[in-house]
Amino acid sequence: MGIRGCQRAVRAKVSGVCLTALSLLFVCPAPSFAQSAIDPIAPVAIDPFAPGIVTDFGENMRTFIQSISSYARSFNPQFIVIVKDGMSLVGKPDPEDDTRIFPARAYMRAIDGVMETTLLDETITTPEGKADPELEAIVKRRAADLSMARAAGLKVFGLEFSADSKTVNARYSALAKKGAIPFVAESVELATIPRHPTSVYKANASTVAAVTDIQNYLYLANGQGLGTTSDLISALRNTNHDMVVVDVFHKRKPLTRQDVNWLKYKKLGAPRLVLAQIDISSATSFQYFWQPGWGKGSPPFVFGPVREDPDRFRTVYWNPGWQAIITGDTNSYIYGLIDLGFDGVVLTGTDAWRYFDSGGEE
Repeated sequence: MGIRGCQRAVRAKVSGVCLTALSLLFVCPAPSFAQSAIDPIAPVAIDPFAPGIVTDFGENMRTFIQSISSYARSFNPQFIVIVKDGMSLVGKPDPEDDTRIFPARAYMRAIDGVMETTLLDETITTPEGKADPELEAIVKRRAADLSMARAAGLKVFGLEFSADSKTVNARYSALAKKGAIPFVAESVELATIPRHPTSVYKANASTVAAVTDIQNYLYLANGQGLGTTSDLISALRNTNHDMVVVDVFHKRKPLTRQDVNWLKYKKLGAPRLVLAQIDISSATSFQYFWQPGWGKGSPPFVFGPVREDPDRFRTVYWNPGWQAIITGDTNSYIYGLIDLGFDGVVLTGTDAWRYFDSGGEE
């Protein structure tokens, strides 16, 4: 039974309630590629490090992001795509000379902005104070990528972490000097609405209808500690940020279209943008699409657990089976977000290509 068949079945039981495509994924069967347990031929795990296999992991991530953007904008041409920690993808190394970097124009045209957590990191020495050529190269490349992103007209969002008021103020100033739209969260978990600064940075009563209008933002990746969904919505409606980024799921249930609509207004009353975060390179065993029997190598795109988070599995993100979960049809994650009325997405996990490119080094 497809998703539309599930809609009819559910609506027959829940009179007057219009469930969105994303919430229906809790009760509808997963796409057929996920039913590996009943396939007549056992799936073969994918080994990206097998001898003789040459894969451009960075380019695979670019094309995946481009496909997400293209699909989303086929429904909403104004759909916003921001890539978190993916600024390293804006430049492509010359195949013959990797010291020469050229703009990845197709990739940059597919996105609206980059969100980076390392913009203020300019460390070029070891803990002992000795010059480190590798660190120098990283800082130099980051500066070049930032220049390419700006030249392409991408919005740059800076993301830092601190709960100390003086440090928070200093990091807002430092990010602004870098030309980035700043946000300083209290912790890397992004689980609170920060207490500092006491007033939203560059708060304004202007209508925010596009990325170009954004002067500040709030990123709440995990709002579990705020209470019920009603508590979460109330807390966020009491803010004046131009853009709010949230997870579509709260306590394992998706937000409703009405929830999303409520978030689209600042406390001051002006319209703003609401984006959803989505990890495009890993999956957890508690997510709606996870099937009984899934694990390392089954289905083939489940690569293996993340060392520091064993409930989270790296995925072979260039595999069509995994990509079909994220984008491409009405059963996909992206379609669900569009159906709920989100203005765009913040794509996380986009730096996963580095793990594979390094041969699997954590």
